[in-house]
Amino acid sequence: MIDRTVWRKCQLIVDQLSIPAPFDPDRFISALAEQRGRVVELVPMPGTAMQCGVLVATDEIDYIFYATSTTRLHREHILLHEAGHLLCGHIGDAKLDFLPKLLVPHLSGDLVRRVLGRTDYSAAEEQEAELVASMIAQRARRRQAGSVAPEIADGLARVGSIFDTR
Repeated sequence: MIDRTVWRKCQLIVDQLSIPAPFDPDRFISALAEQRGRVVELVPMPGTAMQCGVLVATDEIDYIFYATSTTRLHREHILLHEAGHLLCGHIGDAKLDFLPKLLVPHLSGDLVRRVLGRTDYSAAEEQEAELVASMIAQRARRRQAGSVAPEIADGLARVGSIFDTR
């Protein structure tokens, strides 16, 4: 269970974001990188049994690795979850220190500052990243639903009035 303090912290983070409409996770990550002043490189992991993402941060660039053998919606959530780690300032998990060599073998271990991956959902950082991802997705869906053409919105309002029981 997530307490109110964590909920408010995550809400404040999401409230400060510019969320593109229509929503596109790649555009969102690009805008996030620009806002943070750090490159974020999306790295697809095709054909992997791993159905999650991994964040590897160096002194100069953040890498978000994501599974491609999943649905579009799951891929989007993976990207938002890893972005949630960036937004919350999470520093990583020492149990995952083998990942940088596996995922970015061309980088020296000294360059890699932190590695984040989904190892234990009960961890507070994982819950925060998951909440931020869900809040971003919810806001993006709400904005998309509200961005219909005026004539369609008018038609929907008329159809809705048929069912109004007031």
